[in-house]
Amino acid sequence: MAGHTIEVLTPVFPAAAMRLSPAAGESDLEKTLRDLKAPPLPPWLSSPSVTLTLSPSTGAPSASSPRLHIEKGAAFDLAECCRDLEEKHGALAAHKKEAAWHLRRVEQQLEADKACRKRETMEEVEAKVKKLREEQAVALERIDAEYKEQLMVLRRDAEAKEQKLVEQWAAKHAKVRRLMEQMGCCRR
Repeated sequence: MAGHTIEVLTPVFPAAAMRLSPAAGESDLEKTLRDLKAPPLPPWLSSPSVTLTLSPSTGAPSASSPRLHIEKGAAFDLAECCRDLEEKHGALAAHKKEAAWHLRRVEQQLEADKACRKRETMEEVEAKVKKLREEQAVALERIDAEYKEQLMVLRRDAEAKEQKLVEQWAAKHAKVRRLMEQMGCCRR
């Protein structure tokens, strides 16, 4: 890399840097990802005076400079962590959106199932009520028929008794008349 120097810019990705610091609305998942993926920044990278740029160098540093190698590695690690964090955040947002959509679908399905069960229950109750009314009508007809039959039997019995009494009265009347005729009381 002769002819170029690396300077560290702070922050490299402002949105990612904001997510690396604890925020009030940060979820547990984001905190865990931040803790796992973002190692603490070294003091030389945390300084606001440090910037990262690629610019031609007036004096080429030696290729074996350990500080340059560490700075490049840390900058690339930071950039990789930021990209990874952005990907995870996008995946989390997509998951939340999909979960919300799925929840709405499940709620709609439950509402439809509830309406269907309610309708089925109403139909069952109406069918039972109709069946009970039909049974009631049959029972009332049977009671009415039994009543009419009993009434007919009572009338026949009453007519038979009346006929018997009429016959008995007629027989007694005939007997009385014969006795009177025999005694000569009755004249024709």
